[in-house]
Amino acid sequence: MNKNGTKKRHHLMRLVAGLPLSVLYLFSDLAFPILYYIIRYRRRLVRENLRCSFPEKSKKEIIRIEKAFYHNLCDVFIEAFKCLNISDEEMRRRVEVLNCELPERIAAEGKNVFMLLGHCGCWEWYQEVSVRYKNPKKGAEIYKHIKNSYFGSLMREIRNRWDTEQIEMKQTVRTLLKWASEGEPFLCGFIQDQKMGGMKVKDWTTFLCQQTSVVPGAEELSKKINAELVYLDAEKLSRGHYRLTFREMVVPQEFSDRPYPLSLTFFHMLEQTIRRQPELWLWSHNRWYKRDLV
Repeated sequence: MNKNGTKKRHHLMRLVAGLPLSVLYLFSDLAFPILYYIIRYRRRLVRENLRCSFPEKSKKEIIRIEKAFYHNLCDVFIEAFKCLNISDEEMRRRVEVLNCELPERIAAEGKNVFMLLGHCGCWEWYQEVSVRYKNPKKGAEIYKHIKNSYFGSLMREIRNRWDTEQIEMKQTVRTLLKWASEGEPFLCGFIQDQKMGGMKVKDWTTFLCQQTSVVPGAEELSKKINAELVYLDAEKLSRGHYRLTFREMVVPQEFSDRPYPLSLTFFHMLEQTIRRQPELWLWSHNRWYKRDLV
């Protein structure tokens, strides 16, 4: 598709995204039975992920969480789409951010900030944290290249709603080393809960009752550029309303002697987030290629 065609389609998308969320959620409600009962999108994988992660739960409870997950997944698509046309006032009303003093303190010490988070809730909205703290003023998000050119350009437009730099995954190290050499503290977000294909596994941990590979890219890079790791805890208060909390990553005693204690701490904290509201996590991702139930 040429550039003019892409612009026209984006303009139409922005017009539709201008509808109130209460209206857009009707599309989500219609999409759920299609996705769950007709398309059956990755249902076998989702069921297996839930069963292995919560062996103590009954089949009835697993199915309840499964259906809630698909409802939430439809909402996530709608909420991400809404980024094309949502006011700052509405975003501030819908996303509460707590403990902004933490990144501000780290930046005041002259350090960079690596914000670690998982795919819980509408992660596309979580860049909203960048306008809630005073420092660091420079921010970035790591993204994976999308092969489809139209959807790639659409996602860039959605993510460019906030004044943060979008760094393609393969350019992460080079870009952040350059920024560090410039001396101005920055914050960079890392979504760390997916299996990093093609990257070397450095450690293993028990995460959601399963042996899980650990690729400590953010922790290793943080040592090279004077960055401190923090965790972004996400919870859904109601439909379209989230609370995000910056939390210090305090290493439990059991991880203190391991090579990558902060990466293990991330999985420990993420598991607590997931167990609080399991339907919010991205269960349709193939996180465990080979299962080893603990």
